[in-house]
Amino acid sequence: MSFKEKYPDYVSVEEYVRRARLERSIAVGNLVAAAVVATWAFMKRVADAVVDAFHGNEAAEHDRQAIEANTFLKRSVPR
Repeated sequence: MSFKEKYPDYVSVEEYVRRARLERSIAVGNLVAAAVVATWAFMKRVADAVVDAFHGNEAAEHDRQAIEANTFLKRSVPR
């Protein structure tokens, strides 16, 4: 696999990278960036789950009130 295939974002500066022997630095930088993005996505999912857990009871109460208010739904729900 060539440098262009591995790191397409750095093709324009490939020669400078080779001269400065920065291939490992680019690999480490990409690894760190991927870790930051993955951590951010994980934290967002955790935060969304916590918010859903707190609002879950409110949604169930809202559904119960909607069923009580609608006579057709009231008849269709088993007791």
